[in-house]
Amino acid sequence: MSALTEFTCSHCHFRVESWSDGKPYLRGSDGRRHYYCHPCEPDVWEERFQVEHQRPSASQQELLAFVEAHASHEAHFLCLHCARQTHRDPKHDSLRCSGCRKLLLKDTCDLENERCPKCRQGIFRGEMTGIS
Repeated sequence: MSALTEFTCSHCHFRVESWSDGKPYLRGSDGRRHYYCHPCEPDVWEERFQVEHQRPSASQQELLAFVEAHASHEAHFLCLHCARQTHRDPKHDSLRCSGCRKLLLKDTCDLENERCPKCRQGIFRGEMTGIS
């Protein structure tokens, strides 16, 4: 289950939506990311297993071991300098902003009480607005 939190600046009302589960994916042997979402995980996992191994998985245990070895996720980030939004996998990607090149990316799930990069006067307040 994933929660949607909407963070709003207390001064300029700039808004950022943040899903708690980010963007899950399986990394292929070629390095490409194959994204999936709930409730389609088992189908995508089996499809990717078959592509990588040229056969169906022999058991649920074999499939879960494959997922454990290849799964990761991208989180949603906001640059606290220029306000650019992006998705990055903190385990595999640089956390340098591709806009301003600063190392000021912040996971949007952690924006509570952060200074707004748009107006630089307000702070973010979050409100959970949905569950999926």
